[in-house]
Amino acid sequence: MLIRLEYNGRIIHEISSAAIADELVIGRSHTCAWPVPKEDAVASSQHASLFRKGKAVWLKDLGSTNGTFCSGKKILKKKLALNDKISLGNCVLCVEPERGADSKTCSELVVLSGKGRGQKKPLVPPVFTIGSDPNSHLAFLDLLVSRRHAEVAIKEDGSCWIRDLGSKNGTSVNGMPLRDDKERLLKDGDRIAFSHLEVEFHDGAVKHSNKQAWLKIGVIVVTLGVGAGLWWTYQQMRTAWAAFYRVARRLAEQEQFGEAAKELDKAVNARGAAEHTLEIEGLRGSLGAWGNTLSTWRHSQKALEKGDWTQASRDLGELQSSKKESWAWSSKASDEKEMAVQAKDVLDAFLEAENAMRRDDVPLETLSKAHEDVKLALARLSKIVPPYLEPLKAELEKSSGRVSALIGESRGLEEAMNKLKLDPPPYDEIAGVVGLALDSKEKALQQRARALAPAVQALAASYKSLASALQQVRELELDKAMAGDIGLPSIELCALDPRVSQARADLEKAHKKLKGTAGQMRALFAEIEKRIGRAGDMPECVRPFLDAAAVAQALACDSLKQPLPKRSRKEAVGSYDQVLGVEEFYAYLSAFPDSADPGMFTDLPFVSALSRAREAVQKIEAFQAFVQQNKGLLLVGGTMTEQMSRLDAILARRDGIVKEMVAKAESGTGRAGLIAGGIAARLSTKAGRIQIKKLRPEEWVAAELKRQRADLLKLSEEYSRATPTRQIEIRTEILEKGLPGDPVVRGMWAKRDAAASAP
Repeated sequence: MLIRLEYNGRIIHEISSAAIADELVIGRSHTCAWPVPKEDAVASSQHASLFRKGKAVWLKDLGSTNGTFCSGKKILKKKLALNDKISLGNCVLCVEPERGADSKTCSELVVLSGKGRGQKKPLVPPVFTIGSDPNSHLAFLDLLVSRRHAEVAIKEDGSCWIRDLGSKNGTSVNGMPLRDDKERLLKDGDRIAFSHLEVEFHDGAVKHSNKQAWLKIGVIVVTLGVGAGLWWTYQQMRTAWAAFYRVARRLAEQEQFGEAAKELDKAVNARGAAEHTLEIEGLRGSLGAWGNTLSTWRHSQKALEKGDWTQASRDLGELQSSKKESWAWSSKASDEKEMAVQAKDVLDAFLEAENAMRRDDVPLETLSKAHEDVKLALARLSKIVPPYLEPLKAELEKSSGRVSALIGESRGLEEAMNKLKLDPPPYDEIAGVVGLALDSKEKALQQRARALAPAVQALAASYKSLASALQQVRELELDKAMAGDIGLPSIELCALDPRVSQARADLEKAHKKLKGTAGQMRALFAEIEKRIGRAGDMPECVRPFLDAAAVAQALACDSLKQPLPKRSRKEAVGSYDQVLGVEEFYAYLSAFPDSADPGMFTDLPFVSALSRAREAVQKIEAFQAFVQQNKGLLLVGGTMTEQMSRLDAILARRDGIVKEMVAKAESGTGRAGLIAGGIAARLSTKAGRIQIKKLRPEEWVAAELKRQRADLLKLSEEYSRATPTRQIEIRTEILEKGLPGDPVVRGMWAKRDAAASAP
């Protein structure tokens, strides 16, 4: 029957029950005959063993932590039977019928070295690929294996032909290198090396079983065929086989395998050899394996001394895949095996570190792990280092320093790149760190910096352009700010790093926002310029309110001293008309506490200083509110600061005028107080900022105007019934109490003018 060990559906080991001679231990330890994958953390170091007892094969649990199970039941020992499936950790031991010679089993490659040691890969037609490409049928993720290293072509007749695909470190079959692009037919048992990693070819047409027993039986049969007649006499005259055997074993312990083989040749013809042929031939086979192991070990030591890491890795990989029995010639050999394992681990750490430092996209975590592995490898080396490991130790120490420096530089670069997430990013600082990385001694960091530099430098330039556009806004050069371009790098150039891509998107968004802000600001400031210009401490429309004489004349309604003005007039009649507007002021006051209809003033001959001042104040307040809303853009500075100070001064003057008018309204009597309250209401553009006698200015003015008009209407009614002398008195009283724009006042104004012009 056929016994195999599987992990996650992958065949790890396989053996015919007939081939089991000695105990075969299964576990996580590398000393086990059947080591399980490192990923299996459930299996114990020495989990279970297979052994023969008579003709049967048994499985025994070796005191594992998590137990061995068959059909869900925990077992300690079991005689194996067909179709058994036994769980050992995360692996499964399967027992199946032996495949016959006429089986249609396809040919396969058995991995002898590397991390996938023990794997069996079926050669599926038409072409089977080997290389470091993860998509290869057989993938070796190793620095010394080319991406497309070799391939096996499976012909229609089932024959398999291998050829090298121009790999860097070559492909060999049984030690013979393949010529480029030349196919070679594979035979059962061929050993194929891809750089330092080996596989063995198993022809599907050949049944693999242990033929050694039949060979031994044949030897015994031949030996027993010697003439029986002279057997006893001849045996008595010869030296016993055990003497030669002991000498051979002693020579083997001294690593004189050739001399030991000669002693075995003598032992074959010695007395008693026939009964011990198996022992003699077994030792002869071991001598060959030992000699090959020692030769490979010495060869790897020379390669290590010369610094030929490729050859050393290949040799040590072969030794790592060898069985425990290959190192059994002496107790010293066991120590040698441990030294070979140590050398392989140290060399692997060195090669992994070198490979990591060559990559321009290596993550910081990978570098850190490589550094830890190098430090661990150096720690494994004792203070007294074997001569053959001295060069490797020196290279490891260099690698440790290089990796440490590279980690520091890489961390600095990563920290600088992470600053792209700040608002705003310090682009000059980031570009400076990238520039330092360009001068690094490590090519991997140089390549990384070369990839980042164009995008980072372009972003830094774009940020400066954005800052220039912002300064143009501060200087109120708004047309330039809107027309400018900050020269953003392409999306493709920034796509190599998500942080760079996001920084570009942030700059693009900020520029769009700035242009939008500049456009709105241009529209708002244009309204201010149209009304009060760009310079000057005080606009023309506000100055009349700062002229005490003009204000006094307006409060006294000086326009009433002039003839009744026509609606089509082009110039103001007196200070009242210039500052307040005869028709305009009364229309606004009569609409209080509501707002006046703007359509009422479309046919007025001119706009009063009060209305122009109110419009200017409203535009100033709208502009300042917009700037305040966008203070996050840092718009203040330069001309903008000067203009804001200028506008603040105008609003402060306005506030002073309003305060003065409120005081006059509260302390004054008659129409002068009403006019002052109306001015305060018109210049105060925000509700709730001022009050007149605890009322909104509009409410107070509306109440005062209503009271005044009631008196005027009474006088007007009396006028029609009064004597001429009394009429003159009523007319004069109405003109002294009423506002120039009041219809009652205008009627008496016209009567006065008519009386004055009568003969």
